[in-house]
Amino acid sequence: MKRFLITFAAVIAAHIFLSFLAMIVLTSILGLAMMGTSTKVADVAPGSYLVQDVPAELPEFVPESSIPFPRRPTSHTDLLENLEKARADERIEAVLLRVEMLQAGWGKLEELRQSIQALRESGKPVIAFTTFATNKTLYLASACDSIFVHPKGYVHLSGLNAERIFLRNLLDKLDVRTQVSQIKEYKAMAEMVMREEMSPEVRQNVAWILDGVYDEYLRALADDRGVGRDQVVSWLETCQFDAQAAADAGIVDGLRIWEDLERRMSASIEGRQYAEIPRARLGLRGRRIAVIHGCGTITQGENGWVFPLGETMGDETMVAALEEARDDDGIAGVLLRLDTGGGLSTASERIGLMVEDVARRKPVVISMVDLTASGGYMISHRCSTLVALPTSVVGSIGSINMRANLAGLLEQVGVTVDRVTKGPHATTLSAFADLTEEEFARLETIHWKTYRDWIRDVAKHRGMSVEEVNALARGQVFTGRQALDNGLIDVLGGFDAALEILREQVGIPPGEDVSFLHLPREKSFIEKLAEGEWGGAARSVLGRRPTEEEVIMPTVRFWKSCLDGNESLALFWWRF
Repeated sequence: MKRFLITFAAVIAAHIFLSFLAMIVLTSILGLAMMGTSTKVADVAPGSYLVQDVPAELPEFVPESSIPFPRRPTSHTDLLENLEKARADERIEAVLLRVEMLQAGWGKLEELRQSIQALRESGKPVIAFTTFATNKTLYLASACDSIFVHPKGYVHLSGLNAERIFLRNLLDKLDVRTQVSQIKEYKAMAEMVMREEMSPEVRQNVAWILDGVYDEYLRALADDRGVGRDQVVSWLETCQFDAQAAADAGIVDGLRIWEDLERRMSASIEGRQYAEIPRARLGLRGRRIAVIHGCGTITQGENGWVFPLGETMGDETMVAALEEARDDDGIAGVLLRLDTGGGLSTASERIGLMVEDVARRKPVVISMVDLTASGGYMISHRCSTLVALPTSVVGSIGSINMRANLAGLLEQVGVTVDRVTKGPHATTLSAFADLTEEEFARLETIHWKTYRDWIRDVAKHRGMSVEEVNALARGQVFTGRQALDNGLIDVLGGFDAALEILREQVGIPPGEDVSFLHLPREKSFIEKLAEGEWGGAARSVLGRRPTEEEVIMPTVRFWKSCLDGNESLALFWWRF
């Protein structure tokens, strides 16, 4: 009995101690967070150079962290705002861009080129520095006043290459049987599991996309470097240059080491520090515009990350952001930035209907970045003003309904499946059984009906006939310039062009500045705790890496929904 009482008392004391310790830790965390929010913004000395790194991977938008500890990656939006602020900031004398082997899409790079041009027109020089320049590096850097390369650096220029991986032979070896309803012949993602190579239709579609991008690329380099297009083609034919040869050919302006450029600056501020300075501090304030960012593969639920697709756009997150912008009387209009190849059709339709609902209350302008295809176009087409860059990829009006039977794969490792059923069509949602001919025919009938409903809706909102839309649909994609010629968008341009259109629709006088509310926002630390997201709260505070379960389960749920016979998967992958 005595031992029991001692043990009991020890357990109670331990619980009290641990609770007290948890309170201390939580109080410390909250105190640090509050201290962090009051961190002094970096000062900028007169005559400073803004030294801005351009990351190889460039997400369109990364929400602000709810507390100051985690280090956010630099986003495309950060770069655009830094260049805009530098244009207005009298203390910034010039901008120095460090650019290396960029992987960002052509649309983002074109938008950055436009911002660089605006800076130069304001009288502020922009200088580019690189050690290894590829096509995209030079495409961005050539918009600057000068390009310098490290004396031991290289320039590698070439034609454009669009590659795609096909899994048909692998699936056959694994004895995985697929059933695919493809609408239609240009819907290229379906071919990944159906074929060993591109179909003639998809090959043709890829060719005209490359034609459009290649033409823009040659034009930009020829104009920026002051040479003819034939000269640019000759550079591509030579392909590889050392630094001196690149300078001799006129591809770059000179050879410099980074320290030499640093010595020429009287003062400087790094891009990460400059990003912390609010636009309002530089006088860039006025009526509020909501800038809503829709990025990644479209799924149900919250924004997140899924292997191997990467970033995902959750319908719950997007609907909440759109509702916030709709219901806030202080928001004059909405600029919806889209960078997505599509995803789940039901989630896309839900977001699109909410966009239409917001547009009934206040102006909404769509701004397409690298890619707005399939479900991305489903979100967009109801709006009155669609803006895309000449090198954006737009369209892919079509759909894929794909299922896989994994029973054969399991049998190869000694796993068998048995079942008991009752009632008709009991195995239609199973991942271990084929659809019968009757069941697949029914699926195709419903699938085609949803497609016809979509093209009728596109025709209605775009002022076209159903026949005209169908001729541009069936999975076809276009560059922004081609999409404009075909009536799928309204205006060529980037963020600034879309903003000017929205300002006019809202009634903001020319030259008057605006304030931005970027959505969706990161959930606060307290919100994560209140919703039971302990892992997310811990990561926010401590920068903790997610557990295997936190990484794997969203991926499992996503692919399970993709194999669900009730869902339509509409993805489009481009690799240039």
